[in-house]
Amino acid sequence: MALSSAIIAAACSSNEAATPAPVESELAADPVGEFADEPVVESEIDSNDAASDANGVSTGNIDVAAAGQGDEEPQMSFGECLGDEEMCWEWSSEAENSPDCGPSNDHDYCWQYKVYKPFVSLDPEDPSTSPIDADAQSRAQRLVDLGWNSTVDSEATYFATSDLRESDLEIVRAGIRAAEQYLGTYGPMRVYVIGSDEEVTEPAINDYCAWAYNPDLEEHCRSDQGVAIWEIAHYQGANAFAQHSRSRSTPTQSFVIGNPAQLGAADGAKIAAHEYVHVYQAAHQLYERADEYGLDMPRWLEEGAAEFLALYLADQNGWLSFTERMEEALDGALDLRTTVPNLTIADIADDRQLERVNDYCGLCFGVLQYETGQWATAWLANKTSVDEVFHGFFPRTYEHGLDRAFELSFGLSIDEFMVQFEDFLQLPRSQQTAILPTP
Repeated sequence: MALSSAIIAAACSSNEAATPAPVESELAADPVGEFADEPVVESEIDSNDAASDANGVSTGNIDVAAAGQGDEEPQMSFGECLGDEEMCWEWSSEAENSPDCGPSNDHDYCWQYKVYKPFVSLDPEDPSTSPIDADAQSRAQRLVDLGWNSTVDSEATYFATSDLRESDLEIVRAGIRAAEQYLGTYGPMRVYVIGSDEEVTEPAINDYCAWAYNPDLEEHCRSDQGVAIWEIAHYQGANAFAQHSRSRSTPTQSFVIGNPAQLGAADGAKIAAHEYVHVYQAAHQLYERADEYGLDMPRWLEEGAAEFLALYLADQNGWLSFTERMEEALDGALDLRTTVPNLTIADIADDRQLERVNDYCGLCFGVLQYETGQWATAWLANKTSVDEVFHGFFPRTYEHGLDRAFELSFGLSIDEFMVQFEDFLQLPRSQQTAILPTP
């Protein structure tokens, strides 16, 4: 019962997974291979503010209260079924034969070895948002004036550690070129490709910190993301993280990726393309604290769209089959609906809900972000076009805001989409796969 290979996305790890890098990040944990010991975090850093702790998900027994519900809401703990609990799980028969998961060996990645009672969604609530103040508007306008959300003349530049071959670097270049050709060149952007010799990471760390941070924060960078870069080499990972340095004196884009040759040229190039989609998305998000203003991109759309387009471009370049990978993703999305009934992408709309999902079924949320998000993107592309999703919707979000941009591009609200997409996921498989575009 291995995790679907379709979850090889922007954040990837080897089976000997590193502890999540200590960086300010959004949750995007997706172990590659059958299981990994720890989730790997894709970092989406919007500024050069002070350091923060890693936002990795918890491991061990799932027996914690639902987070973020407020003092007035009843607390609900999630764990094994001991009585008449509304939400709980039992070990499946497969757990009896698993050396990795079972009553004495429970981890977040063991969710597929459990049988769940239906998930009970939180009642929707109006998000607590603030109006966009004059200072935020001024900072956003500064980015516009500097061309943050416009294409640039120069393509991405690269820094590879000395233990890598030219062929390793070319895998990454191929993925970035494919994404730049379709989306345009945004930046200035620098890509760091890290090998497996931690002894030669220091030049990469120094270059990265000088590129992504103002001088007064370079030392912080070395002890924070610099450690993450060292860990990629030490654990021989193929994981990646992106940074969007909006607050730097000269704003820059960047991302770091472990040697993609370990996954093969096809998936390595696809991961690079996926990561560039995040650069493109961030280029059209000019507010550093978008969540405070209710402008944060839903995780299922952010990650699902990035993986959808990366697979689409990979097929165009003959690296892999878009249709086959999307069908694998559909398997994963539908299996999740069977394993954890009533769980939908609406249940990871914000941190409060995401943490609740993680408390209940661990790394199951990755299937919502990626596989299910890929098909949500496919549904939107089928309603309009691939071009409308990427060249219409994403650029509109700054001027119109997320909700209005969604309505302008797709002709319905996000809430209306959720209802129709759930209906779609109950159709016969032949009708579902019929919506896939031809790359």
